[in-house]
Amino acid sequence: MFNKIENRYSSRQLKVVCLGLLFVSICLSSCFNKGERQGLYPVLDFNENYPEREFSLDDAGWDYIPLETTPEALADRDFNLRYVSDSRIVGINRSRGDVLIFGRDGKVISSFNNRGSSGIDYQSLRLFVYDEVNKEIFIADALSLNRCVVYSEDGQFLRQFYFPEGSWIGDLYNFNDTTLLAYNGFRPASSDSDDEALKTNQKTPYVFISKKDGSFISRVDLSFPERLSDAYVEFPLENTMRQIRIGYSHRREKYDDEFVIADFSSDTIYLLTQDKNLKPLFVRKPSVFSRTQFHTIVLPHFKTDKHLFIYALTYNMPRVVELTERGENTSEAMEMPEFVLDLQTGEFFKPKGKFPAGRRYLEAPANTSVELIGADWLVERLKAGRLDGKLKQVAETLKEEDNPVVQIYDNVKID
Repeated sequence: MFNKIENRYSSRQLKVVCLGLLFVSICLSSCFNKGERQGLYPVLDFNENYPEREFSLDDAGWDYIPLETTPEALADRDFNLRYVSDSRIVGINRSRGDVLIFGRDGKVISSFNNRGSSGIDYQSLRLFVYDEVNKEIFIADALSLNRCVVYSEDGQFLRQFYFPEGSWIGDLYNFNDTTLLAYNGFRPASSDSDDEALKTNQKTPYVFISKKDGSFISRVDLSFPERLSDAYVEFPLENTMRQIRIGYSHRREKYDDEFVIADFSSDTIYLLTQDKNLKPLFVRKPSVFSRTQFHTIVLPHFKTDKHLFIYALTYNMPRVVELTERGENTSEAMEMPEFVLDLQTGEFFKPKGKFPAGRRYLEAPANTSVELIGADWLVERLKAGRLDGKLKQVAETLKEEDNPVVQIYDNVKID
């Protein structure tokens, strides 16, 4: 094949052809980052009227696990789950700093609170990772963004380490038995900084690091020539640019061993697999870089083997400004329509029926839906005669002040 090309073109002509192909490749790569290569991947157009598809989860498939209530293990109002498996249920009281570990039967295995100011304590639980294989807990202190402390299941201090130079860790995930996936949050001053490591981490923010000592392993091959803020949206108003703080920043979710990444700075939503490769799932439209009165954030919600469930959180920016200036709640200026991507056909549709529960920071097995139900809510409905079946049986064992019930649906299948 190459000999035939040589016969048709001179060496100089070949160089021109190759340079031309390189230029086209670079242009396409740049366009891809801004969602313009829409012919290669499914496109989610927020203005499109997609057909509806009905589905439902059989109520008989739900399992209900009351979490044991003890003086040492009390779930607070802001209690949220971070890990569920066949043998563990792990949650935190984020404001108080409690770590609560239960068995799959709901019985307490461990609880501790190491919140403090010593060198082996933490001040915040926001960045929390549980590693069941090694029975270790990683807490990257949000008030000290470059430091991570590691504990055993019973709260014993094991070690601490510092993240690689130039890090600004905004999220932390359990990637595999030896590796953490760290995300460098947006830092406005980075573009003017002389710190080359900081600039690199801002441009290519997803980094694999060692669980043993926090050392750098490699980067996810996802680079952002133009980085947008994690916390603020710029909106033009009367010839000025207003910065408006958005209400939802978490856009990465783990499903079994895979991660769905929907970053602010990319029009393309990706799947990150255990071989550290990125697979484009779809492209959003309009672009994240467009400055319109409607600003939309794509939120991965739930994934099965066949479908990806998505929320499209949309802000009416002029209305947000108006309500903010009046000191009123901005929730009425937001909408959250639901979409589902058929991973086999690449088609989008709107779902009819109950959405499976979302993940937000929760690591759980594939195709598993997990929700928390407050004991007070269940007792109230039991008294009103509004429960039946397994849930009624569970509620009959509860007091209003008890820990919540974990509702789990294994092997969610939607055809």
